[in-house]
Amino acid sequence: MTSILDTLEPGQKELLEQFQAITQSNDLEASIGLLERHDWELERSIQKFYEPSSSVPEATRPSTPPSRPSEPPPSTTANTTTSPLLARATNPSRRNRSGILALLLWPFGIAWNLTWTVLSFASRLVSRRTITSNQQLSGSNRSTSQPRQDSRASANRFLREFEKSYGENHVEFSQEGYTQTLEQARRNLQFFLVVLQSDEHDDTDHFCRNTLTNQDLMSFIRSKNIIVWGGNVGQTEAYQVSCTLQATTYPFMAVIALQPGSSGSSPKMAVVDRLEGPMPPATLIQRLDTTIQRHGTTMNRMKMERDQRDMERRLREEQDKAYLESLKADQEKERKAQEERKALAAEEEKRNNARLEHELYLKKRQQYIQSLIHSLSEEPGSDYQGKVTKLNFRLANGDRVIRKFKDTDSIETLYQFVEVYPLLQNDGLKSTTPISPPTDYLHKYRFTIHSPFPRTVYNAQEKDRHLLDVSSLWPSATLIVDASDDDDQDED
Repeated sequence: MTSILDTLEPGQKELLEQFQAITQSNDLEASIGLLERHDWELERSIQKFYEPSSSVPEATRPSTPPSRPSEPPPSTTANTTTSPLLARATNPSRRNRSGILALLLWPFGIAWNLTWTVLSFASRLVSRRTITSNQQLSGSNRSTSQPRQDSRASANRFLREFEKSYGENHVEFSQEGYTQTLEQARRNLQFFLVVLQSDEHDDTDHFCRNTLTNQDLMSFIRSKNIIVWGGNVGQTEAYQVSCTLQATTYPFMAVIALQPGSSGSSPKMAVVDRLEGPMPPATLIQRLDTTIQRHGTTMNRMKMERDQRDMERRLREEQDKAYLESLKADQEKERKAQEERKALAAEEEKRNNARLEHELYLKKRQQYIQSLIHSLSEEPGSDYQGKVTKLNFRLANGDRVIRKFKDTDSIETLYQFVEVYPLLQNDGLKSTTPISPPTDYLHKYRFTIHSPFPRTVYNAQEKDRHLLDVSSLWPSATLIVDASDDDDQDED
């Protein structure tokens, strides 16, 4: 048995305890099997429990209460042992005569018992079929939400019929089904008063009209925070509840409360008092008050334990929340720091790449200028057959340079001469091995050449324009070299 419980989850164990508390079933394996067949839906399992086709053994079911007692209802006292005590007190001298009389009446007794058994079985069978017929006709086609709707509908129907007969001034009945109300009482640690009535009993009208509508009773129930559920055994759910609580006399009342479990098990809802038959409001109030005093200490202790657990749970939740918020703040801080580190690393990498690119650019620039030492068009001598112009350059540093150029030289040749001129002053460089210009490089001149009067700027990009085509440069001219505003300067 222990191994079966060990295979259940905590939520399934709780549903099993509720199922056994409501149905009073002691067969653990059958209860688990019934819950499993209905996907652990408590209401459907309880309804199936009371249907004749249920697989729960009849021995585990509560006895079915008769719809109308054959004897007058007993008093509200709980002591029902009077008959056995009187039987033992019978005078011994009359035993012989009783034995002879019993022997003579024995055939009639057998016939009477047989007839009574058949009639009782037929009555029970008809009663069960009538009450559960609606469920059996639509059982397989109902949706999972149907049991709750039926329970609420039954509660609303009971309330409407009660108020129609006795007015709206009465004890407050729960508008939920029995299972939901029982769970609410368990969850809130409330005393749960179940009131069952039968239209076939003559005491029902007097009890409902004079007791359940009594102002003192209503005030007492409100002050003690008692939750009340009422039902008519002519309806399916109330009949099932009467079977569970083994009601035999109506009106019937049961006080249910959460009680500590045995051997360290979890608390269970249990019947702590049964009240059968009609009773005046004062007697009912006294009986309820006695029950509350007797079990209130246990309820208060469990409530304090629950409040303590709730407080500890809230404290843990607050601590977990504070920890998560702190962890989130630390993670956010670390994320920002990591992003800053990445940004700094990216910026540093960008600067390094820019520096390397600039260094490579300067290297290619210097290589290009050095390549001009040997690739620059030579100054024409006296043996040159073409036209020659003589140009006077005033450099940006104030130096003056005079050089002759061929008529076939281009405007870019003038720029190349000014660019390479500082290196031409070094005779050692002229004797070096020629250097090829760099690839993937576009040279940019950081100066402009123009004539003073009139001011004419000569564009270095005019590679195909020969000097012969520029009339202002013939037969001689003065040119001014101005440095351009360029941030990209050479680095030594």
